[in-house]
Amino acid sequence: MLHARHRREAERLASLRSYRVIDTAPDPALNALASAAALALGAQAAVIGLVEQDRQWFAAQHGLDDFLGYHIRQTSLEVSFCAYIVATEQVLVVPDTRADTRFCDNVLVTGPEDLRAYAGAPIIGRDGLTLGALCVLDHRTRHHDESALTVLRDLAGAAAELLELRRLDAAAGLSSRALGFPDPLTESHRLRAGIDADELVVHYQPVVDLPSGRWVGLEALVRWDHPHRGLLPPSAFLPLAEASGLILPLGRDVLRQACQQVARWRREIPAAADLHVAVNVSGRQLSEGRFPEVVAEALTISGLPPDALVLELTETSLAGSSADIDIALQRIRATGVPLALDDFGTGYASFNYLQRFHPDIVKIDRCFVDALGRSTRDDLLTRSLVSLGQQLGCDVVAEGVENRQQARTLTTWGVRNAQGHLFCTPSSAAHLQEQLRTAPAPRN
Repeated sequence: MLHARHRREAERLASLRSYRVIDTAPDPALNALASAAALALGAQAAVIGLVEQDRQWFAAQHGLDDFLGYHIRQTSLEVSFCAYIVATEQVLVVPDTRADTRFCDNVLVTGPEDLRAYAGAPIIGRDGLTLGALCVLDHRTRHHDESALTVLRDLAGAAAELLELRRLDAAAGLSSRALGFPDPLTESHRLRAGIDADELVVHYQPVVDLPSGRWVGLEALVRWDHPHRGLLPPSAFLPLAEASGLILPLGRDVLRQACQQVARWRREIPAAADLHVAVNVSGRQLSEGRFPEVVAEALTISGLPPDALVLELTETSLAGSSADIDIALQRIRATGVPLALDDFGTGYASFNYLQRFHPDIVKIDRCFVDALGRSTRDDLLTRSLVSLGQQLGCDVVAEGVENRQQARTLTTWGVRNAQGHLFCTPSSAAHLQEQLRTAPAPRN
């Protein structure tokens, strides 16, 4: 009995793995929820089943060993009723398994286990993706009324909340309170809905050629156009996106929007003909096995040349990086997409990353630009970072340029590119488009 897969199966599996509960010791709190489900619905057994790529794993159970006649903590997907719930994202009620053509040939129905009735509700994670199901089992036919199914749904919701707390506890010591969200599951569902409703919008900040003042690129910066709270900055939702795994669909959406927008400008506006766009990438995205394909798809669909996209990596995104990240970056670079090391100089590992990843661009963090002119020591430190990048053959971009004296000093040191409020604040695509249409075309 193999079922269809979830419509976003790869994303769902990545979300499930982020909970880090598969193959762990039994959780008393989850077992208590399974017991509550069996008691409330008068069932002989209850299970919290999490559905992986090729198996169903029982995170909790009540009475299952007695029901089956043997001990088990996992089954294949061929016999999994919960896998059906994951694929359909709906409550499943089977009053008589022998009379249901979907399940009558299941070995748990035809064999000595004699599973005659089943009811299950989906366990929906923080990102709106179904992790598994909370289900009850019987040896006799059963008809559950709507009030019983409401209880089952509520208990499945409680299981999702408990799993989320376990995940947050395991994620680098972060708690929901530390993230600033009193109800992370509800907030995550709201963010997931916002992504699906295209509420995440991309603003852009120009990267300027210092000698000429001409725009040579743009940095894509995401904002959330929240229906009740207005336009939110990244700091208001990216920590939740990172912790919840929603950074994956969010990052894909930003990459797609940025590539399509800049490709359109390059085609339609003479002043934008040579613009590149820089998109920030998180470590979570780099760890996703398909990220090089995600980049390739965004370029293919938009028609943007690979060398017109820059992927910006921060020390945070590279911290503790694995061989998977190294391979992903090698594959991306092989397509001709340049890599930039963002916030250069702010972390202890910046120089290590220079050696390891050989970035094409280094971006001098705004804290060093802001310190220009404050003291001889500060100037020396900033100039040393600029010189290091140049000597390693990297293009150098200065961030956070706020005044003309900073721009003059950087130009004297050979820095060609910069961004900051002196030139333009992050703005909507519509606002920047008007400026691009009145700008002169680049000289060949």
